[in-house]
Parts: sequence; structure tokens; C-alpha cells
Amino acid sequence: MWKWETDGDAHGVIVMIHGELEHHARYGWLIEMWRSKGYHVIMGDLPGQGMAKRMERGHIESFNQYLAEVKRWIEAAYQFSLPVFILGHGMGGLIAVRMLQQIKWELAGLILSSPTFALKHTPSKISHVLSSGLNKVTPEHRFTFGFPIEKATRNLEIIEMDREDSLYVSKVSVRWYRELQTAMKQVSLENKHFPDIPILVMQAGKDLLVDPIAAKKWFLSLDLTEMHYKEWTNCYHELFNEPEKEEIFQYTESFTRNCLRNIGYDV
Repeated sequence: MWKWETDGDAHGVIVMIHGELEHHARYGWLIEMWRSKGYHVIMGDLPGQGMAKRMERGHIESFNQYLAEVKRWIEAAYQFSLPVFILGHGMGGLIAVRMLQQIKWELAGLILSSPTFALKHTPSKISHVLSSGLNKVTPEHRFTFGFPIEKATRNLEIIEMDREDSLYVSKVSVRWYRELQTAMKQVSLENKHFPDIPILVMQAGKDLLVDPIAAKKWFLSLDLTEMHYKEWTNCYHELFNEPEKEEIFQYTESFTRNCLRNIGYDV
């Protein structure tokens, strides 16, 4: 877990949760954007990803390991005594929702970026079929997830960087895959437990990794006081890496400012 504090007066804290296969270092631009707008940022690498050492890369024993890790980040955010926002991208959005269905955190708002509620890209059919049996026998058995880097974003600079990124996960364990499948199913089943907090769901219109329909269906099933849904029509999965990232960030930051005004902060 790392903390990046803003140089001036802070309005709030952004807890960011990265997506599947990636790691926190890919969010340098976004971290600096939040800091420039007066927010502290807290983020780490999820178990089995990036520089996290407690699990083999691409493997977890239980999805609850993600929840336990992010819980640490949120508790650290509260130490600033400022309004706290969660921003979850991809699987990070799934983690955030599963956590909020179980723990009623006091949050100023939730931002979901292309949340992984259903996969559009899936591993080979044989890997999918075999994963159920292998999960019981050899849960650490790995297979190639097979999602091409160039399908995550249209940003050529990011694509070139990712090709040289030794921390990018290419193979996942059958246990990771089955735990992800279970968590995605639980999201819709336990929606009645979701807290009434401001929420912004942003979905990439040309997402090739996750199913955009699942995010919208989940969103429409909510009954919250403040709900916002935005589809970025031409974007691929990684919204904050896309050529439109400046506009996307401005839209997101306006959501956080409005949330702060609604609870009495002058920003």
C-alpha cells in the first residue's frame, strides 16, 4: 500500500483499486491528476499481482483476500479524517461492490470504471471446462488468460509500455478464475444489501474485456438517492488510459466535487 498526498489543502481521499492482470504503477498519471485537484490517493497491489509478495502472481486462494487487502487501504484513508471515495477499475470495481455488499463503509462516493461483472473475453473453452475440476485437484495450475494488451486501450504509448511490463499478468490459476466467476455471480444476487451512497458508473462502449450490458443491468437494479451512469461510446476497457482520458477525468472529478458540496464542503 502506498500513499500520495496532495501538496495543498486536501478535499478528500481517493482509494483506488486496480483491475485484473495489472498493478498500481500503471496509474501514475491518474494519481497525479487527483493530487493536482486536492485529493490524497491511497493504492496498492492486489494479492497475486504487481509487487505483492504474499501470493504467486496470477493466483489467489479466495476472493476474500482481495477484500481484506482493500479493507486495509480504506482504514488507512480514514486516518486523514477527510471524505473518502473509492475508485475501482475492472476487477477493482467488482471488489469494491462485493465489499460494500458486506461492510457498510462511510463513503462520500463510489466510482466504477468498466467494472468486471461479466466477462466478454473468456479463456479457451477447454480451459473454462477443465477449470472446475482442476480447481479441486490442482488450484494453482495456471493457464493463459489470453487477453491481448492492444484490446485494453487505443493508447499506443500505453500498449508499448505494457509489452515491456514484466509485472503484467499473462497466466492465471484455475482458483483465481473460479473465484472471479463466483464473485461476479454474487454481485447481482446480493444487490439488496448495497448501501445508499452516491455512485458513478462509467462504462467503455467498445469494451472487449467485460460485458457492458452487465454493468448497466446492475446499475439499473439499484435504488439509491444519487446515481449516475455514463457510457464513453468509442472507448476500450481502460478508460483512464484512453485518448479521451482528460475529458473522462474531468467528468469523474466533477462527480467528486458535487458529492463534497452535498455534504457541506466548499470546493
